[in-house]
Amino acid sequence: MRVIVVGAGAAGSLVVFHLARLLAADERTDALEVVVIDPVDQVAGPAFGTTDPAHLLNVPASGMSVDPDERFDFVDWCRSEGLVAGEQAHYFFAPRTQWARYLRARLAEACERAGDRLSVRHLRDDATTVTAVGDGVRVETAGGTVVDGDRLVLATGLPGVGDDWAPCDLSEQPRYIADPWLPDALEPVLADDGDVLVVGTGLTMVDVAISLLKSGDDRRVEAISRGGRLPRRHADTYLGEVVPDTSTWGDNLDEIRAAVATHVARIERLLGNWRPGVDGVRYRIAELWRRLDETDRRAFVRDLAGDWGVRRHRMPPSSGALIDEARRTGRLVVRSGRITRVDAVPDGLVVATGEDERTYAWIVNCTGPQTDLRRLGNPVLDSMFDAGLATTDPLGLGLVTDDGRVLDAAGRPGPIWTLGSLRRGELWESTAIPEIRTQAEELAASLIGDT
Repeated sequence: MRVIVVGAGAAGSLVVFHLARLLAADERTDALEVVVIDPVDQVAGPAFGTTDPAHLLNVPASGMSVDPDERFDFVDWCRSEGLVAGEQAHYFFAPRTQWARYLRARLAEACERAGDRLSVRHLRDDATTVTAVGDGVRVETAGGTVVDGDRLVLATGLPGVGDDWAPCDLSEQPRYIADPWLPDALEPVLADDGDVLVVGTGLTMVDVAISLLKSGDDRRVEAISRGGRLPRRHADTYLGEVVPDTSTWGDNLDEIRAAVATHVARIERLLGNWRPGVDGVRYRIAELWRRLDETDRRAFVRDLAGDWGVRRHRMPPSSGALIDEARRTGRLVVRSGRITRVDAVPDGLVVATGEDERTYAWIVNCTGPQTDLRRLGNPVLDSMFDAGLATTDPLGLGLVTDDGRVLDAAGRPGPIWTLGSLRRGELWESTAIPEIRTQAEELAASLIGDT
């Protein structure tokens, strides 16, 4: 059987890792050929392609093992590599580049154990079109290569940045960085010492600001978003999680919101910190999300998702300390606002926010991807929608699946699976490694069992 995996990042690599483990564990399973399609190297995409050691995981090492059943594997790896010592390793926020190295190492080991029963080929190209061919699939690439397979795994994450905030087309502006995670995208900004406007105030901004502020002592960075909210910091020490019983939390947004607030407040009173309460709710998010109808989901995304996100997706303590110090000294300013005009001037861009106008040497977009799959303009997804091979939830947040197996426009399961960000419509919490690794394990078992 040939499995095509579109995406060589963390999600795609974890799928191949778990396929290799299953083949190595059971010699009765059929041999597999895997073709990975991605123009970048293994685990070198937006999340883990950075080489800046100051860009840290926002999940401690004890939650980042590739195998959910071997909780401390990454902890032990960090110790063996000399990154951290002793008990500190459990609550160690490792550089993202080191986790990528860890995943590549574990993937290579798993493939070696699978032996000649697994072959993996990496086609460095952009997938552009997916069509059905009999009971299988055909993927065409930008370079003209055609790959036929029995099964397809979409592991692309959300392929495309969002720019809904922009009042005009900035794509031709040389001092506008549309996606800071593209290879070498920030190099011209880092080589300059001019002031920078970062659009977005989430975790991507944190990493970009840290890199920019290291590049020059006199550099000043402003970060703007409509809410002006920064991610909260992780606690300085591990506090655990308090997972609630949600059976009586109701089945609409108002009831669930009130129950979450009550739970978090109770944990804060008991433990002196709200974080264990929020982290416990994380384990129940998919269950709670399934209770909401379309109207409630739409209201959550519009009104509450941002507030939940800054508490749920937090900065490592050391990153938070750097951000706090930069704000204290005035080198980083975080503000709320809406950009209403951008004009090019020599060596910069003039940005208007209401009555205010300021000039910056650069603008860096850190708002993250466009979340409505129907508006991404992604050729792979669009080709599947046009052919009826896939459809989205009513909000366009993700593909409709049956436990990861993509359903076509008629609601029938086909030869396509997905995981990670493309399942947000069903699960909401589906973008972090603790969730993706479990999905990858289950997806690999489904592929093997479907042979």
